[in-house]
Amino acid sequence: MSQSPFTRRQLFRLGAGGVVVLGLGACDRRTSDSRSPSPTTSTKSTTSSSATTSTTATTAADGRPFGGRRLVLVQMNGGNDLLNTMPPNDGRYMDLRPTIRVAETDRVSLAGLDDATLHPSLAPLVPHWDAGRMAIVRGIGFEAPNRSHFVSMDRWWRADQLGGPGWLGVAMDTVPGETPPLFAAALGAGAPVLAGVRSQPTLIVSPDSFRFDGIDPAWIDAMAGGDGDDLTSAVRHAFARTVDAVADLGRITAEEDTDEIPEREGGATIVNGLALAAELLAGDVGTQVVVVSASGFDTHAGQVSTQAALLQDLADGLVAFDAAMDAAGLADEVMVVTTSEFGRRAVENGSGGTDHGAGGLSFVLGRGVRGGAHGHVDLGDLLDGDVRPVVDPLSLFTDCLEWLGLDPATVLPRPASALGVLR
Repeated sequence: MSQSPFTRRQLFRLGAGGVVVLGLGACDRRTSDSRSPSPTTSTKSTTSSSATTSTTATTAADGRPFGGRRLVLVQMNGGNDLLNTMPPNDGRYMDLRPTIRVAETDRVSLAGLDDATLHPSLAPLVPHWDAGRMAIVRGIGFEAPNRSHFVSMDRWWRADQLGGPGWLGVAMDTVPGETPPLFAAALGAGAPVLAGVRSQPTLIVSPDSFRFDGIDPAWIDAMAGGDGDDLTSAVRHAFARTVDAVADLGRITAEEDTDEIPEREGGATIVNGLALAAELLAGDVGTQVVVVSASGFDTHAGQVSTQAALLQDLADGLVAFDAAMDAAGLADEVMVVTTSEFGRRAVENGSGGTDHGAGGLSFVLGRGVRGGAHGHVDLGDLLDGDVRPVVDPLSLFTDCLEWLGLDPATVLPRPASALGVLR
């Protein structure tokens, strides 16, 4: 990792207003989950995507894990509505949504996709579809769906398990040795999906508050050395990593190249999150995995205007992020995946919105993505009034892990066939 331009004592004078320490997992959960593969064993197999996978993270020529590949997840928290995001060409859609449906004249067609269209706010993504760099996954969701945000999020984060490490956290555990402080970053909110048995992400709620405020510089001496039990040592270690993370983020944001990194705009949650993700990935700080969290998708009321703004934020953020990665020469190394804990019910409610449902939607974008549509929506075969889940999220996770060069069988709690979104 590159040297920070700040000393730790200087950083303490900046203060600690927005810093969150995540890194104590190793002191009490090191052997708590059988899904955490040993970083000292290695077997390889060939997958359907022609990628070589391993039980340990492979390294690129420059020493980066995962063969140098990066993964960005965009969590659309609240439950994004599939049917208005991709209105089906089905008269029953019009009947189910008499007041909140997307007008036929406003829908955006996608070449080669005859049974559905795109919300007009997502029109900026059409060039990615046309170039074969965007995959669409409709009807994604678990069997026996649960309409609770908390239960459904837990299942997405932990690969259909209630409790335990996150599936990406288990993937992070395959990296031998210690990773840089910003190796795995959670932006905007916590990301349990990144919490492993021995690896933990760094949480950055806001880059503007990710600094130290009002802490006595004398604390640095107390935290820097001395003996102690395992817990004390773990706290000191986590604190030191946090100080380094603050220094690294401060350096790359100060050195931001405006020709490559999109400008952050006030109020645009996903644009902001992906702009910071671009800064991390383009900066020399060792970032490989980023989770961007955005809320507001729980559209029980006023859905038409709310979702239009949220989807515009998503489209603008994805397009700007892709351009930034292209300008930084990283476009071939990065894959972006959107997730949401569930979709919405097929029929609109009485408040101009929709309630919690089942089958949802994911987008996958990147130069290494094989474009196309996966899954489907059948309004004649609803599950208790919900879009029926037809794609197992673990199939999408399998593709993500294969993208990182890992064997999904060593990470996921049960096998799932890959969707085939990788070239």
